[in-house]
Amino acid sequence: MQINLGYNVNNWNYYENIEHLTNNASESYNNYLNNIFPNEPLFYKLIYILKEEEKLSYNDYQRRTKENCKKKQKIFSATDEIKILIENYKSKEINLFYNGCNRNELIKLWKDCLIDLNDININLK
Repeated sequence: MQINLGYNVNNWNYYENIEHLTNNASESYNNYLNNIFPNEPLFYKLIYILKEEEKLSYNDYQRRTKENCKKKQKIFSATDEIKILIENYKSKEINLFYNGCNRNELIKLWKDCLIDLNDININLK
């Protein structure tokens, strides 16, 4: 006898869709540490590796908190800026063409594009 529960069990059961599952973060970290250490490490080597791991964790934490405070802005290169400007003028040309413009309006449009291209500050240092 089959009971209809109203939902698809295959979508609910995600275990088969994930390659590697751990119970929690500590088990994952334990697995990571097992890969770092030899089977029977010397006491001083164990302390050294743990100190290095603590430094890495602290530095990683500091880096991540700084990234959250500073949102990096995307910096466009001069070629990207030129490409965006030309694409903008191409779309204006298409709009003018479909609205039935004359040839002088298209010439004026591309003249304005050339003027804007000359105004772009390009630093080649």
